[in-house]
Amino acid sequence: MSKTRCILASCLLLCGLTVSAQRYERVLRSNFWNDSKNVTGVRQDTVSRSYAEAYGKYEGGDFRDTWQASEGWSAGAVTASIRHMEKMTLAGSFSFDQTEGYGMCGSMFIKPGFYPVDVLEFTPGRKTLQTYAIDGGISYDLTKSWRLGAKMDFESANMAKRKDLRHSNWRLDMTVAPGFMYHAGDLALGANYLFRKTSETVEAEQVGTAASSYYAFLDKGMMYGVYSVWSGSGLHLHEAGVMALPVKDFSNGAALQMQYKGLFAEIEYLRTSGVIGEKEYIWFRFPGNEVGAMFGYKHIGAKSEHYARLGLGWKGLGLDESILEKVSENGVTTVYYHGSNRILARESWRLAPEYEYITSALELHAEASLDWTGSLSSQMYPYAYYQSLMTWKAGADMILHLGRFDLGAAASLAGGSVNEEDLMVSGTSGVQTSPFRLEDWYDRQMEYRTASRMNAGLSLRYNFRKGIYMEAEGSWLHGFDLRFMTGADRFGAAFKIGYDF
Repeated sequence: MSKTRCILASCLLLCGLTVSAQRYERVLRSNFWNDSKNVTGVRQDTVSRSYAEAYGKYEGGDFRDTWQASEGWSAGAVTASIRHMEKMTLAGSFSFDQTEGYGMCGSMFIKPGFYPVDVLEFTPGRKTLQTYAIDGGISYDLTKSWRLGAKMDFESANMAKRKDLRHSNWRLDMTVAPGFMYHAGDLALGANYLFRKTSETVEAEQVGTAASSYYAFLDKGMMYGVYSVWSGSGLHLHEAGVMALPVKDFSNGAALQMQYKGLFAEIEYLRTSGVIGEKEYIWFRFPGNEVGAMFGYKHIGAKSEHYARLGLGWKGLGLDESILEKVSENGVTTVYYHGSNRILARESWRLAPEYEYITSALELHAEASLDWTGSLSSQMYPYAYYQSLMTWKAGADMILHLGRFDLGAAASLAGGSVNEEDLMVSGTSGVQTSPFRLEDWYDRQMEYRTASRMNAGLSLRYNFRKGIYMEAEGSWLHGFDLRFMTGADRFGAAFKIGYDF
């Protein structure tokens, strides 16, 4: 037997071949523990389910964030499985995605906004992004009432820009979560430890010989920062003693879960600690704290299912800029650390309710979210700036089962507001030059985040026999009352073929 056939046979044995009318995502969401941080809860359900899917997507239009592509294509594949056995449950997934984006500039990071510091460049060009993700978890019954389990999520991504100022990125995101559960009758109690590490390296390069140098911008928060030639030391893209621009973030925490009949609750806490730089060249530190909670209720009737969820979140973050001095003696450079200045403080809140109504013919889902972020920036004495950013979203989607066809429709509205206040700590400092802000990019970014918009989408899926399906999707996003963006529309389309079993 060939190597390929052996691999395929092994996957089929792992996933199982049980045929069911329910989609994988429906089985996944029917158990609140599948969305929790504790993998032991997957055994609170007994349905084994798997799926594999390949897809292609297109997205384009001018209603977009500063870092998004004017148009882009992506293709990939994903497979996932939950497999219940006598005393053990295995759950896991694997995915691969490749995206080609055109006319891209702005943020040089793979996930803009993930870290409190950003770096922007201004030459539109093509970017290629590859993402690999794999996660696996195991839950095992020690006794009739006690379970142990562990889960690991791993994602790796690399990105390259094909035009000066070109750059290459490598990103890692890994989470490890061991846990346990006690269950007796209708009551289940769980707890688990959380460890997460993220890292990204940005390596910039100029290959061509341009008549003038390329510029970049180091955003230290609220689009205040340093605008300079990309190889300047203030941007940290091209500094002696450091390869590229390295960023690392570590999180440690714990989560507690409780279920009683149809009620579910989870609360988690994370202590985060991030650095930008390496070895003695640590330019920034960003410590923080996160608290999250999720509450759920489900009611399973004879002909219908009802699910209600409420997500709550709080995050506090600080950004400290180091004061470093380089001293060279006899050809040896020594870096001295003289302390740090808190240049940014940020606090965020989130409220996100959801409701689902499920029958054999209809799946209805409604959700809303309200996010608020307050930021205080003070990069240069005596100037300080306060920003209050609020965004909201409300929408609904449905799937109507018509024989072998599944007809889907979705619609949502969103918007927000931003308010700023200039704070002068001292009027007698004698400082005449205020911090530099990239005003035009800031205006576009804030308009995209807060502009009123409407989103609509349609999908059609045909289910062949034995779980094979084909699906086509289309979406339209429209913004209202725009001032700074070049267009008000963005379109998307996708085609999928898969096997649900």
